[in-house]
Amino acid sequence: MQSVFIVYNQALTERVDDLLNKVGARGFTQWQDVFGRGTKTGEPHMGTHTWPAMNTAVLAVVDEDTARELLEGVKDINKVAEAQGIRAFVWNVEESV
Repeated sequence: MQSVFIVYNQALTERVDDLLNKVGARGFTQWQDVFGRGTKTGEPHMGTHTWPAMNTAVLAVVDEDTARELLEGVKDINKVAEAQGIRAFVWNVEESV
């Protein structure tokens, strides 16, 4: 199993929800109103007057094939909405209860 952590501009919520449904990632945890700043490019998302955008984050624990599908889907979303901001991170899940 692998965990996939996706952080994205709230404007992309519908696209990310559609991606989760498309790949069959039924179980996930979602956090809204997440602050942050990317390491490469883009504007900070801080919910302030200066930086008004906000992020949402999703964590899904899925099998390796689904994790790959999620990463490819995030790449596709980023290609058409790069200015909005979306990133995904994957790590192995060694145990779960």
